[in-house]
Amino acid sequence: MRLKYGLFTLLVLSITACSNSDSESPLIGGDRDEYGCLPSAGYMWCERTQRCERSWELADAAGIPHTETEVMAYCNMSNADVITHE
Repeated sequence: MRLKYGLFTLLVLSITACSNSDSESPLIGGDRDEYGCLPSAGYMWCERTQRCERSWELADAAGIPHTETEVMAYCNMSNADVITHE
């Protein structure tokens, strides 16, 4: 009988501990910026592509060095600023 009571108590405490959430703590992945990008996942808004981008993926795709300066310069340059040579 004592063993059954102990197991029941342990089960109730386990369920209570798992369901107890702090409503004040932020959700993981709940840090979207004003554009809807998730900085915690490495995303930032790129004005040039009009999308949330990961800097290292963008640098590879655009063929630019993966430095903060280069990626920011690329993203802040609008398509109208790009000079095309024919």
